[in-house]
Amino acid sequence: MKEDFKFHCAHFVAFKGYRERLHGHNYTVGVRMRGTRRGHDGYLIDFGDIKLVTRALCKELNERFLCPTRSDVIQIDVEGPRISLACEDGALFVLPTADCAMLPVVHSTAEELAQYFWHRLTTSFSVDRLLSRGIHTLQIMVAEAPRQEGCYTRRLTSPPLSFLDEGLGGRAAEVLKPKPCIGRNEVGDGQGGDGGKEREEGERRDSGLEGVEGWDQLK
Repeated sequence: MKEDFKFHCAHFVAFKGYRERLHGHNYTVGVRMRGTRRGHDGYLIDFGDIKLVTRALCKELNERFLCPTRSDVIQIDVEGPRISLACEDGALFVLPTADCAMLPVVHSTAEELAQYFWHRLTTSFSVDRLLSRGIHTLQIMVAEAPRQEGCYTRRLTSPPLSFLDEGLGGRAAEVLKPKPCIGRNEVGDGQGGDGGKEREEGERRDSGLEGVEGWDQLK
């Protein structure tokens, strides 16, 4: 990851019956391309081109609120210079339109952001150009903290599958219990009260290790 492949944003993740508190991250982005060299210039693609495109995409998101326009639990209304987000728990956010990045994602997670960057990069370069250079796979990493990242890897195809046709953020086969991306002791559970303590007690129960000596050291 390049030092300047980064953006600083606010967001929250919301699922059915659950919402994080509004918070922010210092995101970093990594790009990896795999392929077989073709031609006589000695490389797959000019690193300078990758840097220009990735920096531009990061700049689009920098210092903005990441608004998941395809959310299935947030009602989003754009009213000229203002955007309102009404959540299931009754919370209402009203933000300046210019301060929001309207993203075609269901959740503003690192995983879906990595997928978003993958499609934006392949669109900027064009899949045919990448394939002509011998590149067959593109991998994107988006980290919201050290050792806390989402990674999206996919082979290139021509014609490419569009971003929306791919079914970004579709329902998982199993229902996963959501956990906040912020630290356990940083904030509550988004609903008020001592969320950190409640989550810790819930993890103890869910693990089946409640009452076992030394459980705290296993976390």
